[in-house]
Amino acid sequence: MSHNELEEYLKTHSKDYNYKYPDMFDPKWTITESGWPWFHLSALDNQPWKEMHKEAEALLDDFYVHRDDYGKGWKSLTIHGLDNDTQSLNTYGERNEVLQKLDWTHVADKCPVTKKFLTDVWPAEYLNRVRFMLLEPGGYILPHQDRPSDQKRLSVCNISLNMPEGCEMVMKDFGRVPFKDEGSAFLMDISNEHAVINRSNKPRIHMIIHYEIGRRLRDFFYVLRSSYYTNREDNERL
Repeated sequence: MSHNELEEYLKTHSKDYNYKYPDMFDPKWTITESGWPWFHLSALDNQPWKEMHKEAEALLDDFYVHRDDYGKGWKSLTIHGLDNDTQSLNTYGERNEVLQKLDWTHVADKCPVTKKFLTDVWPAEYLNRVRFMLLEPGGYILPHQDRPSDQKRLSVCNISLNMPEGCEMVMKDFGRVPFKDEGSAFLMDISNEHAVINRSNKPRIHMIIHYEIGRRLRDFFYVLRSSYYTNREDNERL
């Protein structure tokens, strides 16, 4: 896909997605049955995203090229996982065995604010892989899916530590993900085709969290429920 074709793709799919919220919150419906492409975890809006951004920005020289066959200027840095891993965990052997080896990397020692958020605030018992994801100025990620279309659900959390003007992430048939430059957290259905571009002159840095809720189901339920009703109120004002 050429750069002009990517711009046309983004233009075609950059519409506003209109959510319809049922009166009553149902966590199972929200996660697995709603068909929503993303869900704003607005209960986490007041986290120190800018401090986390500063920690990640200080490590720009440490990032590794990530899946360069999908685009340009896409890099990653692992906070929790296998040291320096940038690709799918499936490339390292049997998945369940690999998951047992995941741990904090040396990056976590340099990012105390980020680590504190992940251990004290993020509402899940187990962290799988957590990475800073960088898209350099002028960079782009071509349209792709990270999960088969028949595995639809909200799962992975994508946090914008910044989102400079001129950056956008678009999901095919759903529109532009409304990330905030000041920081925002979204559960994503990555079975949807999506693409990203950074037209700005600043690095775009997000954090991707893969997780298992485990025994913190009540904490996760609270964040999800609080976010649901806040989002519904905001949606009704539009």
